[in-house]
Amino acid sequence: MRDLINISIILSISILVYWVIMPGGWRKYFLFALSLFFIAVASIPWAVYFLLNVVLAYLAGSLITKNGKNKKLIITSALIWFVGSICYFKYANAIVGFFSFNGMKFSVFQQFPLSRIFLPIGMSYIIFRLIHYLVELYRNNTPRGSFIDLALYVFFFPTFLAGPVDRFQRFYPQVQERKDFAVSECNYGLFRIVCGLVKKFIIADRLAVIIMPVLHTPYSYSRPVVMFMVYGLAIQIYLDFSGYTDIAVGLARLFGYKIMENFNHPFFQKNIALFWRNWHISVYSWIRDYFFFPIFGSRASIFKLYCGIFLSMIVFHLWHAATIGFLILGIYHGIGLIIWQFFQELKKKNPLLRKVVSYKWLNPVSVFITFNFVSFGFIFFNFSGFDPIVILRTILTRR
Repeated sequence: MRDLINISIILSISILVYWVIMPGGWRKYFLFALSLFFIAVASIPWAVYFLLNVVLAYLAGSLITKNGKNKKLIITSALIWFVGSICYFKYANAIVGFFSFNGMKFSVFQQFPLSRIFLPIGMSYIIFRLIHYLVELYRNNTPRGSFIDLALYVFFFPTFLAGPVDRFQRFYPQVQERKDFAVSECNYGLFRIVCGLVKKFIIADRLAVIIMPVLHTPYSYSRPVVMFMVYGLAIQIYLDFSGYTDIAVGLARLFGYKIMENFNHPFFQKNIALFWRNWHISVYSWIRDYFFFPIFGSRASIFKLYCGIFLSMIVFHLWHAATIGFLILGIYHGIGLIIWQFFQELKKKNPLLRKVVSYKWLNPVSVFITFNFVSFGFIFFNFSGFDPIVILRTILTRR
């Protein structure tokens, strides 16, 4: 509570300085300094490390725009560095732990400093933004901008911890435009912040207190109770994630910035493909644009398309965390999307099937099936907290 009060005081003073005292041309510098300050409060060394990565990306971007002959080598080297960095910090512990767990007594693994490797806060979002910037610069799809423009885009504090991963092409024009304080924008920002706080701290956190004891010991409860808790878990996870997005959108509006939405009613979608287009939109679209399309192509063969869909889901889920639960969840949704894609191929070849599934009265049924598929997948989300097999057995065997 004390931290929340301190943050509220700092933000209130910052908003006042930003709109009343700071000249228009200096606002982006002030916002950059404020964003870097919040990172430095958590860790000064990591703030320096992140800043050096932005310097590296900006220099690489400069070379890409000026050196046509070697730009492929430049971007390849930069991408190896950024992808390697995130893989090291995010997955080194999991890899070393795997070898240790399986009894592999290599000295290199015994001496590996496991305790020293931890993921810096916000690193995934920072690296994704830097990769996006360089790739789009290489493709001539985005303006280069100044160093401060790039640094503010990368460090923008409302989106630093939980996204969304906005695109530089959307963010850059907002940095350049002259902003005037608007009461309506401020009111909307405060409304979204309140919505996010209610979702996260009042509803989601309280739901977790009710749901988790049941899912930890499902054999102590009846089938309907366990099933309702499974549905509740899906809703709790959604409210938790979307609550952070609401807060981010609201905070950005208080400073005159409009960032992309990350969720668009995902539980009301008719199929699993539409669910994923509307859940964690920024990261899903990032993986689609910078992993799926470059590697598997937009016109891939059926087999290659299935492989791309499956691996994209693995990458998406392991991006969250390198745990067995997220791996299983990635496999689960990868298989689900492949089945959906196979069904699309059947529809193309069968006019009668295409006509039957197009009836609007089937939409509620499709939404219900999709919601159930997604909800039962979420029991793997917290694999270390409870046993999904016991939960499924309780639902299938109890009366």
